[in-house]
Amino acid sequence: MTTHNLAPFAGTSCIVTGGLGFIGSNLALALAAAGARVTVIDALVPTHGGDRRNLDREDPAVRAVVANIADRSVVEPLLDGAGYVFAVAGQVSHHESMLDPLGDLEHNTRSQVAFLELLRAVAPDAVVVHTSTRQVYGRPRYLPVDEDHPTSPVDVNGIDKLAGEQFHLLYSKVHGMRISALRLTNVYGPRQCLARDGLGFLPVFVRRALRGEPITVFGEGEQLRDCVHVDDVVHALALAALSPDAPGEVFNIGHPEHHSLREIAGIVVGEAGQGEVTTIAWPAELVGIDIGSFHTDFSKAKRVLGWEPSIGLAEGMARTIDFYRERPWYLPST
Repeated sequence: MTTHNLAPFAGTSCIVTGGLGFIGSNLALALAAAGARVTVIDALVPTHGGDRRNLDREDPAVRAVVANIADRSVVEPLLDGAGYVFAVAGQVSHHESMLDPLGDLEHNTRSQVAFLELLRAVAPDAVVVHTSTRQVYGRPRYLPVDEDHPTSPVDVNGIDKLAGEQFHLLYSKVHGMRISALRLTNVYGPRQCLARDGLGFLPVFVRRALRGEPITVFGEGEQLRDCVHVDDVVHALALAALSPDAPGEVFNIGHPEHHSLREIAGIVVGEAGQGEVTTIAWPAELVGIDIGSFHTDFSKAKRVLGWEPSIGLAEGMARTIDFYRERPWYLPST
């Protein structure tokens, strides 16, 4: 893990929703290492990729509570006295959202509003950082995409994530709560669920390379993407929580490097030292929600938060491959 200065969190009380998942567990461990008192809340929905072992095998001192963030009886006492709340919980699969739109609505919108109501009642002075997604923009009209780009999601997940994000910003504006939102691009790194499809293309690429299987990309694989290591995302979350200028604002979090999906697959194969890259035709159920090429303008985060990524894709992927090779339990057995 890259060491960023999280010393200001020492002695503070931090809540991380979705803290048994990929980004949440990395954030929880970093905050605990800095001396914060950390409680994670995670519903452990089977299809969302959370796993107790993301924390249990690393730092059993972090308190983990299995609950839905909308469960008032469980969550309300946990929020009492919280100084910082990182709202990371949510459903991230675009394909799954199309198969179960009501489930996606529940996890990414209704539960988020219920949680905001609990925060407003119990911890209205807490600093809140909400994780959103670049998917809210839909198909780019220009590149790189900045925060002024129109939002026009192409799938249910994008619509629900945009609604959840906007509810957070509304509560900041109307109720005076200190809430900001980060629109994350493609995130990769340690503690990402490798066993399930639908949680992003990067964990699928890593899983297949580690198993020596071919990585398949759709079409010619020429769509552009920028990818950001989870350590850089943790740093962005921390800076957004600490910045007095962040509340009420939304920030893109991305990377200046962008590669085609074929190139990204080639980097993964190269760092793993095995596998190959192949192409297949677009599946009919996915072609309608493809957004084409995307890469991020994160200049606002650099200007306001003082954030920029420090880990390039080749370096970050080498670290990622090493992490999973040392912890083979992340790979499915079949």
